[in-house]
Amino acid sequence: MSDQPLGIGIIGVGGIADSHLAALRTSTDARLIAVCDVVVERAQRVAEREGCAAYGSVAELLAAPGVDAVICCTPNLTHEELGHQVLAAGKHLLMEKPLAMSPAGARSVAEDAADRGLTLMVGHSHRFSAQSLAIREVIDSGAIGTPRFVRVAMNGGWIWPGWQHWVLNPELSGGHSFHNGVHLTDLAAWWLGEQADSVFASGQHATSEALQIFDYLVIGLGFPSGASAICEISRGDNPRGAAYAEITVVGTSGVVSRDWDAEGVLAWLDHGLAQWGPDGIAPATFDRELDSFVAAAQGRAAVEPPVAFAVHAVDVAAASEESLATGETVRIGAAA
Repeated sequence: MSDQPLGIGIIGVGGIADSHLAALRTSTDARLIAVCDVVVERAQRVAEREGCAAYGSVAELLAAPGVDAVICCTPNLTHEELGHQVLAAGKHLLMEKPLAMSPAGARSVAEDAADRGLTLMVGHSHRFSAQSLAIREVIDSGAIGTPRFVRVAMNGGWIWPGWQHWVLNPELSGGHSFHNGVHLTDLAAWWLGEQADSVFASGQHATSEALQIFDYLVIGLGFPSGASAICEISRGDNPRGAAYAEITVVGTSGVVSRDWDAEGVLAWLDHGLAQWGPDGIAPATFDRELDSFVAAAQGRAAVEPPVAFAVHAVDVAAASEESLATGETVRIGAAA
């Protein structure tokens, strides 16, 4: 355990890094030491703005004095290799989701961290949003009984900067099941309190048939207890600036739901209607995630989500992509 600020290095200073950088600016428990990027000029621009060192290689960043931990913000294809490189250097690791692009790769990185006694956390940031935490609070209170069904839809317009963006290349991203789908399937597993054992997915090319990935997905999950979930994710809605979330968790004695972003989380209970957490997805989400990572790295708290659930999210994503290709339900885990 340590009460000193955790020294952070960031690998990759593309879009998602901005959210982590913003959280670091306000943190008293962590401080930014260095950034690196394959485009060193981009790293230098960020370093000048943030007051830290800039490097053009991962090796240089890992060797920099004061770097205790790394936040990895690179394309999905790089996660497994970079994960091992960071851990081999003795650094704690916050890996942007997904942990890897294959179940075997995810398990390999998880086992490496465990063997070295280092903290590995995966950035399933939606666990730290106000609405997700509010729903977890309702479930933990027992107010809706035992959760049996989850429906979570997070839909919006096109967000990627162009047709050549790496997310649209399945060889780099793994497809939408890996890139954004993992957020929803992880929430479903978290709220239901168990890991799925069957996956069925269907998809559409909502923006264009020329896309190599489905930008609209519906992923159905089955669980060992008989519980189920429907996860709907889209980045092809119109207008392009559209964004909304719909969430329902049905328990044995009540229902909690959010019908749209301007409404709070509502619960229908035996004794009437209650409301929680009116905030949406974004406010303070990455602040909470950073706080959680630092606490885990310093030995003050458990990793959230548990590594087993981060690995499971990769299992589900791989099964979803297989289901999209075959049109069949895919069994995973002990049921496979």
